[in-house]
Amino acid sequence: MKNNKWYVLATLFCVMIFGCKEDILTPLEKDTVAPPPISNPVSERMAGAVKVSYNLPSDADLMYVVAEYTNKYGKVISVKASSYTNALTVDGFADTASYSLNLYAVDKSENRSAPVTIKVKALEPPIFAVRRSLALVTDFGGINISFANPTEANIAVVVTYKDSLGNFATRETIYTKSKNGLFSSRGFPSKETVFGVYIRDRWDNRTDTAKATLTPIFEKQLDKSKFKVLTLPTDAPVGWSLPISNLWNNVISAEGNMWHTTDVGMPCQVTFDLGVTAKISRFTLWQRQGIWIYNHGNPKRYEIWGSTNPASDGSYTNWTKLASCVSIKPSAQPIGSNSNEDVAAAARGEETNVPLDAPPVRYIRIKVLETWIGPGGQAAHVSEMTFYGNDK
Repeated sequence: MKNNKWYVLATLFCVMIFGCKEDILTPLEKDTVAPPPISNPVSERMAGAVKVSYNLPSDADLMYVVAEYTNKYGKVISVKASSYTNALTVDGFADTASYSLNLYAVDKSENRSAPVTIKVKALEPPIFAVRRSLALVTDFGGINISFANPTEANIAVVVTYKDSLGNFATRETIYTKSKNGLFSSRGFPSKETVFGVYIRDRWDNRTDTAKATLTPIFEKQLDKSKFKVLTLPTDAPVGWSLPISNLWNNVISAEGNMWHTTDVGMPCQVTFDLGVTAKISRFTLWQRQGIWIYNHGNPKRYEIWGSTNPASDGSYTNWTKLASCVSIKPSAQPIGSNSNEDVAAAARGEETNVPLDAPPVRYIRIKVLETWIGPGGQAAHVSEMTFYGNDK
């Protein structure tokens, strides 16, 4: 009786295991009859891609159409389109050479038709137009890279430099689809360096490398111990006993250590003295933290102005706008709802580059146009600011 019991259990176990496995791996419909092939394929050249339209075979069992070609690196690229459409786009071409493209009709039993082979040529992939537009110029602590990406293709901009052994090492990779790209790669000493930049797409197609020998401009963090309060007639009064000097006390917090205005309405402004005349390269602004991030009086739209001789009446005479800034909330969630990404971004601070042609300045003016509470916001607050540049 005992042996019969174990026999029954073992039998049930085998049925469950092998029965389930068979259900998962076996198609609902299974035959060995291949569908007829597609017909009348017509190709259209696109940037780095080919669109192919065709007539579907008359087969109730048809599941999809697949197109395959072998790229210049020897890798098979495969693209599928369902039986509910009569066209597909094959992308990832590295050049404008002629390729053999095989098209198969595939049924629900995964039977493939005989191939229909056509010769196709793509237009030039977008990365090459981007490469031709690349401009590399010296910048603070590194290089400034600009380019045009008219098709807004997803690209990777790879920044390299020649190391002490004479080999090109990758510094960083920037992923973007911006129509007009502009960014800086920093962290280099102020000595002659050979830089290289090339463009790559998601199929690992690459351009040649643009090279430039440049000497990065000296950059350092400006000494906050030299910053001073400067109050002009049109500046917003201090609120809640939280003065402008809290902007440079190296404390980033939610309470007690920030600059805060009274309820003066928007726009409002405040001014201070860097203590030195410097060509500013960039700055970072930290919002009031905690529950206040992307909320209340934290600036959403603001401007940073600079001067070496501010007008005593508080006007904008002798001032130059260094940057127009918009605070971006990564999650785009409503005010009061913050994701982990939002919290991390607020903790990192909001960094803004200053144009290379901006003049040296000594005095800084923050002009808050709108806070995160909305157009009707009355007061502004900022936890901390850090400035970088060259004061030599």
